[in-house]
Amino acid sequence: MNAYEVIENHQLVIEHFGQWPSFHDGEVHRLVLDRMRQRSNGSYYPSIELFVRGWIMTSEVTEEGYYKLVHDSVVHFLFEEVGELELDGLNHQNVLSGLEFEKRLDEKSNANLFVELSHCYGLSGSFTATKAKVVSVTPYAK
Repeated sequence: MNAYEVIENHQLVIEHFGQWPSFHDGEVHRLVLDRMRQRSNGSYYPSIELFVRGWIMTSEVTEEGYYKLVHDSVVHFLFEEVGELELDGLNHQNVLSGLEFEKRLDEKSNANLFVELSHCYGLSGSFTATKAKVVSVTPYAK
C-alpha cells in the first residue's frame, strides 16, 4: 500500500493525472493553518489546507526546449488533527522538491500520516495528521 492511499479521495488525483504525481518542482500556492475545526463534542483541533500545483512531466520537448508538462493542476488537500508542525521559508514562489507522505501509527497522537514538503525554493516543512483528504483537483489557470 502506498502512503497516499490513506488519503480520502486520493483516487481523484490518480484519475486526473493518470498516476500519483511527485509534485517535483510543484508550487505551494496556499497554506491555511486553522485551529477552529470542531469535533462533535465541541472541542477544537488544528487542521491544514494545502493547495499544491503539480503536473506530469513527459519526455517530449517543447519548441522552447523544456520538457512538456501535462495535467497542470492545483490539488487541494485537507489535513485534520495536525501535530508536530514545522514550517520554514515562505516566500513569493515556494517550489517543492517533492511532496512526500509516510504512513505512521503514532499511538500517542493517533496520527497515521507524516507529510513532508521537501525544500527546493521557499517553503518547506513537515507535520503529522490523523486524517487527510483530497478536496479537489482543479486545472491550473494562469
